[in-house]
Order: sequence, then structure tokens, then C-alpha cells
Amino acid sequence: MERFIRPMAPGWFASVMGTAVTSLALTLASHAAADAGPALADPVALAASALHWLAIAMMSVLGIAAVYRLIRHGDAVMEQLRHPVEGSFYATFPIAMLVMAAVWTIRGVSPALIAPLWWTGALGTFAVSYVVLFGLFTSERLKLGMVTPAHFIPAVGLVVIPVAGAPLAAASEGVLRELAFALNMTGFGAGVFMYVGLLALTMARHFLGAPVEGKMTPTLWVHLAPLSVIPLSMLALLKTTGDASLLRYGSLVAAAFLGAALWWLVLAVSMTIHNRRQGKLPFALSWWAFVFPIGACSVLAYRVSELLALEVLPLVASGLTLLALFVWSATALGTVRGIRTGAIFAPAH
Repeated sequence: MERFIRPMAPGWFASVMGTAVTSLALTLASHAAADAGPALADPVALAASALHWLAIAMMSVLGIAAVYRLIRHGDAVMEQLRHPVEGSFYATFPIAMLVMAAVWTIRGVSPALIAPLWWTGALGTFAVSYVVLFGLFTSERLKLGMVTPAHFIPAVGLVVIPVAGAPLAAASEGVLRELAFALNMTGFGAGVFMYVGLLALTMARHFLGAPVEGKMTPTLWVHLAPLSVIPLSMLALLKTTGDASLLRYGSLVAAAFLGAALWWLVLAVSMTIHNRRQGKLPFALSWWAFVFPIGACSVLAYRVSELLALEVLPLVASGLTLLALFVWSATALGTVRGIRTGAIFAPAH
């Protein structure tokens, strides 16, 4: 067990994020396939449930391991947290809770059960964002060549908060309602604010720095995440107003974000294939960075197609869901192989 605990990478929780969002995409796919009959909808719903429970099991195991590691190997945790690249992945722990809260919301779980998960994830994401950003702003270790879209995770991860938090706030009462609403708006505003700055920084790396390749290739796909989650959170917040005109306007804005995400997807695929052909895409735990962005993009496609009553976009959403499931399967298989051989526990360099 110590072989896993001591060198445990913070990016392990990206596997929970990827598994949970793939479950969510499959759940929406099963709803979209309902008109085709149970022969298609039921197997999809079954796959969604399987991944849903797997995500819960993964979160439980990894959560216990992370807490144990913090107690037993606090020095190693702090060393990673101060790392200019690895430290950003610590935010995947609380963000995974927020993603699971969103899945539970769609699956109709009681708000009383969702609330503890959401509050812990939301406050944890705020805490990690402050710690990581403070470390980056007060250190000279980060150089342009080290910047990747992975640096979105701690701060831009705040935009995930309203996806499940907006309906939770709407169902609350009194002071708790106001606190939940304030947390949602603060997270959304701060996440969008930081996205603008970090987008400029990562584009500077893409244009002026060395190409993103090797184990960091999957982070190229992280651009899809904020382009998908920002409009999903915006739509969740607008829905709580009860104003149909605002929601329809928001759906047009969301469609524009979806267009940008699909545009970047083509570029990300091209760069990934290029790195693969160059032999610069070894399997690593970072492959989980492929999964969540694709899943989030498919969820946005389903949401926009529903709001605008489109007929072709659901096909695009289905294609994205299949892609997310394929990438999830390949990454999960590689992870299992890495666990069996021990290669995945090797320290990052």
C-alpha cells in the first residue's frame, strides 16, 4: 500500500472527474435515446449507472488514500503542492466532488445528500485555488515553457460550482440560500476572471514557447473544459431566475461557446495525432485529462440542443459521448496495466 500512497500523484482525482462526467453524458444520451425505445436507451442507462457507482467507489478509495497520505506523508504533499505544475492538479480532488454533485443532481438524488458533497467541494476548490495561486504568484519557479492548460484547473475550476450549486441554492431557504447563491456567483465570477488571464498566458505558450508534447499532450484538451463548463454554469444560474427569455438568450451564448469548443477540438485532435506520430505521446496518468473535457463538451451539446430544439446537434452530442467513452476505456485500461506493472507509480520528472 505504501508503494501507492507515498508517491501518489494529485492527478488521480482526474480519473474520478472523467468517470463521473462520462456517466453524466451517458445519462443524457439515454434520455435522448428514449424515443428510440428501451432496446437502445436501457443499455446506455445501465452503462451510465455502472460508471456512476464506479466513480463513487473511486472517490471513496482515493479520498481515504489522500487523507492518509496527508497525515502520514505531509512533507511529500507540501512538496507537490509547491511544484509549479503538479500543484495545480490538487484541485481535481474538490472539483471531482462538484462533478459528482452535478451527476447526482441529474439523477434526482435528494438535495439533502447532495449538499454536503457540494459544500465540501466548493469550499475545497476555493481553498486550493488560493493556496496554488499564492504559491505561483510568490515564486519564480514557473517559466513560460512550463505553462500548460493544466494551470486552468485550480482557478478556472471555480466555474464548476454553479452546475450543481445553482439548483441547490434555489432549493434552499433563508440565510443558507443567500450564502449558497453568493458562493455560486463568486465562484463563477472568479473562475471566468481567471480564465481570461490564463487563456492569454497559455496562448502565449502555444505561440511563443515550445510545443506541448509528451506526457503533457492531454492537457491540450483541457481548453475544452472551461469552454463547456462556463456556459453550463451560466445556464444553471439563469434557470433559477424562472425567466424563459433570459434562458433563451443564454442558450445562444452557450451555443457560441460550444462552437468555440468544437473548433478547438479539431485542433486538439490534430496536435495529439501529430505527437502520436512523432512518438511523443507515452501513456501516463495525465491521459485522464483527455476524458473530462470531452465529456463536459458532450453535456453542453445535449443541453444546447434541448434548449434550442435542434435535431442535428444531438447527433454531435452522441458522437462526443462515444468519443468520451472510447477515451475513458483506453485510459482506464492503461491505468489498470500501469497499476499491475507499477509503472504508473513512478515519480514524475
